[in-house]
Amino acid sequence: MDMDHRMLGDGGEPRDYLWIVVIGGFLAVFCAYGIGANDVANAFATSVGAKTLSVKHAVILAAIFEFGGAVLLGSHVTKTIRKGIADIDCFIDDGPVLMYGMMCVIFCTGLWLLIATFFQMPVSTTHSVVGGIIGMTIAAKGGSCVVWHKDTDQFPFVKGVSAIVVSWILSPLFSGVGAAILYLFVRTFILRSENSYTRAFIFYPFLLASAITLYTFFTIYKGAKGLDLDETPLSVATGVSFGIGFGLGLLSIPCMPMLKKSIEARLERRATAAAAGTEEGKEAPADDKVTDDKAALVNGSFLSRSFSKFKNFLDNGINNEVHASLDDDIVAAGIHDTAEKFEERTEEVFKALQVFTACCDAFGHGANDVANSIGPYAAIYIIYTDNEVVSSRDLGADAYWILFLGGLGIVLGLATYGYKIMSAIGVQISRITPSRGFCIEMGATVIIVMGSRLEMPLSTTHCQVGATMGVALVERVGGLNWKLLGKVAFGWVATLAVVGFFSAILFCQGAYAPCAI
Repeated sequence: MDMDHRMLGDGGEPRDYLWIVVIGGFLAVFCAYGIGANDVANAFATSVGAKTLSVKHAVILAAIFEFGGAVLLGSHVTKTIRKGIADIDCFIDDGPVLMYGMMCVIFCTGLWLLIATFFQMPVSTTHSVVGGIIGMTIAAKGGSCVVWHKDTDQFPFVKGVSAIVVSWILSPLFSGVGAAILYLFVRTFILRSENSYTRAFIFYPFLLASAITLYTFFTIYKGAKGLDLDETPLSVATGVSFGIGFGLGLLSIPCMPMLKKSIEARLERRATAAAAGTEEGKEAPADDKVTDDKAALVNGSFLSRSFSKFKNFLDNGINNEVHASLDDDIVAAGIHDTAEKFEERTEEVFKALQVFTACCDAFGHGANDVANSIGPYAAIYIIYTDNEVVSSRDLGADAYWILFLGGLGIVLGLATYGYKIMSAIGVQISRITPSRGFCIEMGATVIIVMGSRLEMPLSTTHCQVGATMGVALVERVGGLNWKLLGKVAFGWVATLAVVGFFSAILFCQGAYAPCAI
């Protein structure tokens, strides 16, 4: 049954649908809020779980580096529809249909991310968007316009939706193996050494150089269009990356005495504070602050009451103690108690490394997921301004305000609701320390870079969780919270189906509803 001519105003032009652009903008912020609460929170979970960063510091880094990665490397924002998933030719003559469909995708993606966050399931933003596009495309044009399977000569030898399914296995498997190998090396030659503190400083320049090389290569190879690096040959990118990485690694050697002095001073302050009961002394002002906030809620004006409510909501997210979940989770507490402990001074050395990798992870995540996640809204805007459907176009200066919408929602989502995923992946699923967290972040990034080279549909979320699994299993089988992992795996599989189903339902309700006009 051909319903196309009845949909959305009987064949009006895209410029007649300004309301979709406006509402889509608000929904894009809503979706970005869900991305911040789930996807970005997962990216920072190991750093917060290892106590390398506080939630507040993670929010600050996200605001800076996620946005920077999206702007400099976010070429995905130029795509009007996910390449290789739906046939753009099916929508060439139906711009308003595609605009409305993308609006449905944005809303359903954001809603699913918040639902998954509530149940502490880290899911892939990219796969959520893809699932929504699949459902919307089926509802609008039929299953023939979805690229379910396509053979290719390049690993993993499939494209389309089938490649997404394959990635559910490949992403965690490869990143888990990579992180496990790195952790075995670090544990054998550094952490278990009798003089592990000294060993950590010996290996520090090499580990730092490796991290800088990896992230520099990722930045160049991924194609920083803002820096005109997207046409750099592979051999040049490799040589430049090694030169910068190991050059800066050598330059870090003279800084070792300062790092050592800083670590020892920090440990001394911590010991003094613990002996003096400083933490207990901080509780009284907090109680007074809560009392003042309650008084403002009761006695203040509507505006002041609203501000106080938002402030309390924000404070609860930023100052949330994610490790408090161990008090109620017997399984997670047991994993933490039985995990192998290493010298505290040695772990402090890895904190310095993990701060760097956390910043780079945020930058890479912004390039891979943030820009891509606002692709549906970019599609709406491009169709409206061009008054036609195009396969891809550079947004130019308009990309910055669209990315600003995404950045605003992401920071709010991470600040107010990100603690749920940080607690699940950074605390409850396994014991994360700075040394383990460094290996997890490096292992995941190696596979992400390789996946980009091979054009594999890897998810940064899946890679991060897979790397966490790999490091945990090096300890022992019981070092992993299998019940929580099962819930996470269910969320991965359910993402395509759930977002696709509700996107199709929402699209049909608006596009095919009876009209008396």
